Amino acid sequence: LCGLCGLQCGELHGNLTQVQRLEALEQFRRGEVRVLLATDLAARGLDVEGVEAVINFEMPGLVPTYVHRIGRTARAGRRGTACTLIGEGRRTLMKEVIRDANEKKSRSSTSEAGVIRSRTIPPSVITHFSQKIKSLEPHIREVRAAEEVARLDRIAEMEMTKAQNFIKHSDDIQARPKKEWFKSERAAEEKEAKAQAKLDKEKENLLSGKGLHRMTRKKRRRREAMMEAEEYQEELRQSREDEGLSEKKNPLAEGSIQGGVRAAKRKEAHKEKDVQDRSLAEDDAKRKAKQLKKEKLKLKAKAELKAELAEEGEFMDDEGNMMRKRKKVKSRYSADQDALGDGSLFDDERIAYQKPQAKTTNTPNQVEKSAYQFTAYDPNKKYGKHGKASHHGFKSKSKFKRR
Repeated sequence: LCGLCGLQCGELHGNLTQVQRLEALEQFRRGEVRVLLATDLAARGLDVEGVEAVINFEMPGLVPTYVHRIGRTARAGRRGTACTLIGEGRRTLMKEVIRDANEKKSRSSTSEAGVIRSRTIPPSVITHFSQKIKSLEPHIREVRAAEEVARLDRIAEMEMTKAQNFIKHSDDIQARPKKEWFKSERAAEEKEAKAQAKLDKEKENLLSGKGLHRMTRKKRRRREAMMEAEEYQEELRQSREDEGLSEKKNPLAEGSIQGGVRAAKRKEAHKEKDVQDRSLAEDDAKRKAKQLKKEKLKLKAKAELKAELAEEGEFMDDEGNMMRKRKKVKSRYSADQDALGDGSLFDDERIAYQKPQAKTTNTPNQVEKSAYQFTAYDPNKKYGKHGKASHHGFKSKSKFKRR
């Protein structure tokens, strides 16, 4: 994008070779390019003089990562600017950054330390550049295709050079001594024998009850668990021998348990790293997919519940209330029959009866009855048993108004 927009820039990321990375860094140091586009690869360990500004296209997941990124500018007492594009998804992290900056400002003697200013990009500017990027999409696809071809050529050239070196120096390579660990096999065997002897001694002490009073509760429980695991393994091995089956690898061995723990820790570390490296757009897409999946499951469960209720003669209304269908009771006599049977002979003599409607016209002295039970003054209300007001009742309308 920068190249298509006429900006001189370099790039520094993991898909480049070491030679290409060093060349891009040197061009930036010499001032041949004004902009260096980099990943977190350049967040630490680089000291380039004259860096005026650092622009974070996405807010990192942790405050220390943010501090290391913006630390590429304003080095050795110089001034610098850091600009970060941030949305609603990382607002909480931005609050932590502001709090950290305020703490540093309170500890610093200079007045300009840790100054943070907020700016809002107008929607018209965002729309303008979005349309511009959209217009450059065909050229971007061409550039990406060319970069992919160049990457494949580079890999093929590297493999070819490796094969040529192997053919040319095959005698020297094969004559080299085999690599060994710093510890010899004998030292490793001695260490293993000592560890086994120590374990046997601990087992003997555990069986005899010697030294248990000096153990902590955690160690004592660990020893007991080890002994139970070994007893279970011995019973399992004995049963397999009785059945004539081959022995299996011990699933409860100390090494296998520790290996499982290490694998779980590696998995958690990879998961945490993925969360830190994930961009804001990926977070939004994952959250939307999770919400869509939850809605689908909810609709599916609702449909299954409706089907079950339909079988039992019940249904659910739009508000989620349970309702039961009323069974239609077939009338003993149809509409065309009277008490004597078929009424077709008396069709002309049907008599319709309608209740007289209540009069809705109000007289001047009559007050219309309210649907609400107010305890206000009513001139037509009869007080007491014989229509008289009670001793504690209101004597007049004016008195009622005053109260």
